[in-house]
Amino acid sequence: MLALFSVVVLTYNQAHLVEATLNSVYQQSYPSVELIISDDGSRDGTPKIVDKWLSRFSKRFVRCQLLTSTQNTGISANHNRGVKAARGEFLKYIGGDDILLPGALEKMAKFLEQNPEVKVATSFVQPFLSKEDGEILETLPLVPEKWAIKVLARDTGVQFRYMSRHCFLPAPGFFFRTESLAKIGYFDEEFKRFEDWHTWLKFLASGFRIYFLPEVTVRWRMHPNSVSTSALHKGDKRFFEENILVYQKYVLPYINLLSPLERAHVRARIRFYQALIRHGGETKALSKARLNFLFDPIKWVEFPGWAIKQIIRKPMKKIRRLFEG
Repeated sequence: MLALFSVVVLTYNQAHLVEATLNSVYQQSYPSVELIISDDGSRDGTPKIVDKWLSRFSKRFVRCQLLTSTQNTGISANHNRGVKAARGEFLKYIGGDDILLPGALEKMAKFLEQNPEVKVATSFVQPFLSKEDGEILETLPLVPEKWAIKVLARDTGVQFRYMSRHCFLPAPGFFFRTESLAKIGYFDEEFKRFEDWHTWLKFLASGFRIYFLPEVTVRWRMHPNSVSTSALHKGDKRFFEENILVYQKYVLPYINLLSPLERAHVRARIRFYQALIRHGGETKALSKARLNFLFDPIKWVEFPGWAIKQIIRKPMKKIRRLFEG
């Protein structure tokens, strides 16, 4: 008997994009799918569009449920509502603006079935730049990068040390055994701007290694309304504060596990975000904040590779296009 696969779609003001996401779930080859949509107080009619879509396509699924909130409660709280309603053995959550690629659930289910020790895993993600209206501007290189894949082949302790620096694994690639999220206490609802980094640290601190499926499973849309994409450009101080809070709650209590260089790096990252809070509304805020990395030994080691990437791939320049167009 096939395991039930729960897909949780998280939405907030994505009326013009959510149907593409739902269609990508509908078109999955894996037959035993539960679909849950959790909306976090949208004001653009997203729940009505979802409800209309469900009236047409709900029979394809073992079970469907639309959860709504009368107010915006934050990203982590919205994830918790959706995940806690899931009944499947396996779980994949996806933003209401991303696209699940054909065969993704089948590949994930096969990976989990063949590797019973795996509780949490990630995969390749295909990022792409998009305007607010959905127009695709450019496809970006796959993530995670090669160095990150090497980290995923290491043990939990090594993964924790790398994750303590910054979140290098994007949420769209992740999938789980549903029970594992309950075991770590779900998502920390104190974080309203993002749900991923602190959760990956919670998994690792609890002894759950993150495994890697070398398949491209999701197209990850980056657009001006994406929180992580827009934070630097909009001076989102709450986003910067929450990054500091991750260090305070989920890294500093384990600081003895880090090397002296890693500890210096963590302190520099905290000062970096503190500077962004002070200068968040200024044009040159990022440049001023980066001065803190002059005292970061790991950044000096990483700088040549970072500089080459800026020259060849121009990631920051491409993202700026979203806000200048």
